[in-house]
Amino acid sequence: MAEGAVVLVALLFAVGFPLGLYVLIKRETSDPTIVDRETAEREAKERGGLRGRGRTKGTASEREQHDADERTNRSSNPAWNTDRNDQ
Repeated sequence: MAEGAVVLVALLFAVGFPLGLYVLIKRETSDPTIVDRETAEREAKERGGLRGRGRTKGTASEREQHDADERTNRSSNPAWNTDRNDQ
């Protein structure tokens, strides 16, 4: 009888914990605030984000150009090329 109770409790946790976690995550992400990059960075800095790390200077268009340049550099670098067939 005690073994059955232990198995039942284990099954309840095995089903209940992931279900509870799913509900919490679903509730957290159900109504996201959508903002542009400049606003998001400003809010992150106000909340103490970045703390002097990473890129903090430049306009959004300058950062977008930098990101595009980085993608171009990675695609032309064989070390980043994942389309190779190494078989």
